[in-house]
Amino acid sequence: MPDASHSHEQIVAAFEEGLGVPEIAEAFGLARETVHGHLERAGIASRDAERQSREEEKRRKRQRVMSMARKGFRTVNIARMTGVSQTEVRRLVSAAYIIARDHTGGEVLLPRHEKNRIERPARDRRTRRP
Repeated sequence: MPDASHSHEQIVAAFEEGLGVPEIAEAFGLARETVHGHLERAGIASRDAERQSREEEKRRKRQRVMSMARKGFRTVNIARMTGVSQTEVRRLVSAAYIIARDHTGGEVLLPRHEKNRIERPARDRRTRRP
């Protein structure tokens, strides 16, 4: 019978070479759960977990972009502050906002629906500007 630590190393090496869990399980005659256990003990997340993590990160960035758009930020500033390309920002907000240009040539977001209305801070009407 092969040494357990040796087979553990082989399983980890096979995964790092790009084999999937089903292929490794079949090659070693193990259950998929056993292969997942070896990978977890080695501190390696499965590709499914990595994919879910990437999807969660994309969802958080999308929420942040939309939140900033609702607050009236311009696409160029949203891109700078979130680390998302300006093209991607435009793509994300285009379903909820019309991208127009103001008198200076800068992009302005106009809501397509009332629910996407820009949240402007309320002005104090008691103080008048001279």
